[in-house]
Amino acid sequence: MVEHDVQPVGPGAGPVERGLPAAGRGVPSLDQVRRARAELVERGRWGEADEIVREVVEVVLAGGAPADQSGTHLDGLVYLPGGPAPDTAPRGGIPEEQRLAVRAVQLANRGTDRARTLATARRLLALPGWRGAGAFWCGVLVLGYGGRLDEARERCARALRDTGAPGARGVVALLAARLTWSAGDPAGAARELSQSVRREVGEQVRGVAVAWLVAALVDLGELDRAHDLLLEHDFGGGLTGVRDRAELFLARGGLHVARGRLDRALEDYLDCGRELARWGVSNPAVAPWRSRAAVCANALNRTDLARALVSKELAAARRWGNPRLIGLVSHAAAVVAGSDPEALRAAATALEGDHALGESLYARYDLALALGTRDRYAEARETLEQVRDTARRTGYRLCADRAEAALTRMTTLDGAGGLTRQERKIGELARTGRSNREIAEEQYLTVRTVEFHLSRVYRKLGIAGRRDLRTILTPLT
Repeated sequence: MVEHDVQPVGPGAGPVERGLPAAGRGVPSLDQVRRARAELVERGRWGEADEIVREVVEVVLAGGAPADQSGTHLDGLVYLPGGPAPDTAPRGGIPEEQRLAVRAVQLANRGTDRARTLATARRLLALPGWRGAGAFWCGVLVLGYGGRLDEARERCARALRDTGAPGARGVVALLAARLTWSAGDPAGAARELSQSVRREVGEQVRGVAVAWLVAALVDLGELDRAHDLLLEHDFGGGLTGVRDRAELFLARGGLHVARGRLDRALEDYLDCGRELARWGVSNPAVAPWRSRAAVCANALNRTDLARALVSKELAAARRWGNPRLIGLVSHAAAVVAGSDPEALRAAATALEGDHALGESLYARYDLALALGTRDRYAEARETLEQVRDTARRTGYRLCADRAEAALTRMTTLDGAGGLTRQERKIGELARTGRSNREIAEEQYLTVRTVEFHLSRVYRKLGIAGRRDLRTILTPLT
C-alpha cells in the first residue's frame, strides 16, 4: 500500500529556524514561503511544507506586520480546488480577506477543528462590500466542506443577485452549480455546469468545471458523454501539469467505477490521494478518495489495502464531525467489512435528510444486495423498488438502472436453468461472498476448476463477473 501520511515537524522549529529566510520583522515574504514550500514538497517533506505556511499565516493573523508582501497573492500556498486565488494584494500588506481566506482553507484541509474553520469562513464572508470572487470562492467552498450546504447556497444566490461583474458572476455560477449537485439535483447541476464549460471558462477553473460536470453526468448515467468530455479537454491521460488534478482523478475514478473498470478507478483514486498529500490535505470532506479507493480495492480482493484505507478515512471523518461525511464513509466501511445489512442500514439512515440523496440511494442499493445474500428476499426486493423509484424521480439514472437490473436478475430456480448442479453450487457460494480459494477448499476442488465453473456461470447468466453475482437476489441452488 502506498502511504500518504507525512512525518510531523519537530517541536519549536519555526519557519526561520528551518532555514526559511526572513523579511523584515522575522516574517518571511510570501514569495520566499512559496519557494520554500515547493522545495520541501520536492523532497517529500509534505507535512513540513504545510506547517511552514500555517505558521506564517498564524503570524499574519495574529497581527505580525509582513514586509515585502506587496503585489503578491496567496495562490500556491494552500490547496484550493479550482477557484481563483484571493485577489492580488495591494501595496502595503495582505488585506484581511486574503488572510482569512487562506486560513479558512488551510483549516479545512487539515480537518481537525470544524467549528473554528466555519467561524473563519463566516468572518471572511461577513466582511463589508464585495471582496472579490477569489475570497468568496474560498469562504463558500469551506462552508460546503463543513456541511453547511443551505448557508453556502444562500450565499451564492445572494451574490448572483448583487454582483454585476461578469467575471465574478461566472465564478459564483460555477460554484453554485457544484452545490446544486451536492444538494441532490444532478440534472440541474449538469445543465449549469455545461453552460460554464461552453462559455469557455478560464484556464484556472477549467479543470474543476470539467471534473464537476463529469461527476454529475455519471449520476445521470451519461457515461459516454462524460468520457468524451474528458477526452475533449485532454484529461484522459496522466494529467501531468494539469491544474486540479485531484478533482479530475476523483471524477474520472467515479466514471471508471460506473463502467466496471475497478482497477483503473483504484489507480485514479490513489493518484488523487498522492496529489492531496503534496498539499498536506487530510480532511476527507475535501475529497473522500480513501473510502472510494477502499471499495474498489475490496472488490479486487485487496482486502488489507481496503481495510487500511477505510479505517483511516473513517477516523478522519469522525474527527471533522460532518454527519453527511461520516455516513458516506460508514457506507464504504460497511461494504469493506462484509456488507452487514444493519451496518449498511445505519449508514443509509445517517445520510437521510442531510442533502445526501445520491449517497443515500447508493447505500440503500448496497443494503438491498446484502439482504439478498442473506435470504431476506422480500425485503431486498422492496428496498430495490424504493431505490429505483426514488432515483428515477430525482434524476439519478445510473442508480435507477442498477436497481432495475438487480430486480430483473432476481433469478428463480427456473430462471437459472442451463446451469449444471456443480455450477449452481459454486455460483451460490460465490454469490454469498466466498473467495475462489475458500470455495475450492470447501468443495475439494482446485482453484482453477472453480474459476472454470464460475466463468461458465457468468456466461450462462449473462453477467460480467463475481461483482454481478451479488445482484442475483435469490439462491441458485
